[in-house]
Amino acid sequence: MLTPDQFRVNEAWIAVRINDEFLFVGEEPYDVYFLMDAASAYVLGHVLSKVVDESPQEKDIEALFQAAWSSKKEWAEKLIVTENSAADRAFGKKAVEKGLTVETVVLSDLEAIVGDLKELFASDVMGHGE
Repeated sequence: MLTPDQFRVNEAWIAVRINDEFLFVGEEPYDVYFLMDAASAYVLGHVLSKVVDESPQEKDIEALFQAAWSSKKEWAEKLIVTENSAADRAFGKKAVEKGLTVETVVLSDLEAIVGDLKELFASDVMGHGE
């Protein structure tokens, strides 16, 4: 299990699909991907991805990485992704272009970092509050 205290701020960013169920915009199902700092759990930004596309558009991932750089004024050392999906490969490809190494972990390894955010998203955005 990875925890925030194992990282320095801006050492590692995490790209993670935050929704467990599709988010419907009109009739279209979407996934929502967040980019966040592993040490602080600070959300650097997000992108929407049509489920039929399997992955966010490259231009959207580029814009997300540029927004993260603008916020931090430096690149992280590595990007952590959670699956071997088309979306994770797209994030990994962009990370490598920016000079980051890519590490793949199982989602449960990130529970201490992304768990609260996933719960908040499910509750506040998806309407699955307790």
